Amino acid sequence: MAGIREVANLAGVSKSTVSIVINGKSEERKIPKETQEKVLQAVKELNYQINLSAKRLRVPDTRKTIALYWTTDFRDIMLARFLKGVQQQIRDSNLSYDVIIYPYENNTLSKEESLISVSSFHGALIANAGEEDLKFLSTLKPTVPVVLYNRILENLSSVYVDDSAIARKAFSLLKNKGKIAIVKAPHAFEGMKIRDTTLKKLLSENSQEYVEWDVASNQSYDGYQIASKIDFQSTSVIYTASDMIALGIMHYCYEHQIHIPEDIEILAIGNGLTHINEFLNPSLSTIQIPIETMAAECLLMLNKQFQNPKLRRKEILPNITLRNSLKQ
Repeated sequence: MAGIREVANLAGVSKSTVSIVINGKSEERKIPKETQEKVLQAVKELNYQINLSAKRLRVPDTRKTIALYWTTDFRDIMLARFLKGVQQQIRDSNLSYDVIIYPYENNTLSKEESLISVSSFHGALIANAGEEDLKFLSTLKPTVPVVLYNRILENLSSVYVDDSAIARKAFSLLKNKGKIAIVKAPHAFEGMKIRDTTLKKLLSENSQEYVEWDVASNQSYDGYQIASKIDFQSTSVIYTASDMIALGIMHYCYEHQIHIPEDIEILAIGNGLTHINEFLNPSLSTIQIPIETMAAECLLMLNKQFQNPKLRRKEILPNITLRNSLKQ
């Protein structure tokens, strides 16, 4: 691939002149039109590609590039909420930041060269890290500031929710309601396991009957499928690992004339497109993961690290939103 040196040689000018022309500063630096045309013709002939990442990194005080590592799995629906929080914080704080999304498969962060070699960004937000990802990150010595979203490591800053607190909030809403069906999704990270384990412990200590059901994935289809196995005659309330699973269960109930909340109550973790939950029929009660707020805090924490690189942690509390799917 041709570089700036090759362009300069072909045009018969210095590398600094090429840099001035391709950065749009010819008029400011009084570069003759003839010279500009030679440079642009050489760029065209050599198919020279401007390294935009390197260009951004040479402007440390005016504009910064932020990398967002996000998994290519069921959490893709949460990305819109995270970006909404980031963009809102950029506007509110009047920050000159560009955000580049780096998709990755869960537990493959160690293969991301951009995290190991010289970075093409000023800072990074890493979301949804799996167990193997965390092992890799625990030994990482990043060349730029890094903030973890909803994960905790000793060597990196993080913004997170307390998963045991989520379970306690769920218990406060479910206790003394009769038999509970706990619909569990695969544990994509340790926090999901903590939620399920803590909730079951609290129910057992309260001598409350429950039955567990496992779905294959965090999707509405799986919720619909598992609903066909639930005994709605003996079950009082369903607790699900996500609002996406709850959507499938609610659709099954609609098709089979099972009335919510009269015949069955439903409570879900709100981690999908939560603005939809309000407009379901009936509306869905959730313990909402405040993704937008957490995203904004991640960005603020990263911004602080640019001035002072000390490690920071911040816990964000989940929100209870009671609606018509749960009797009050």
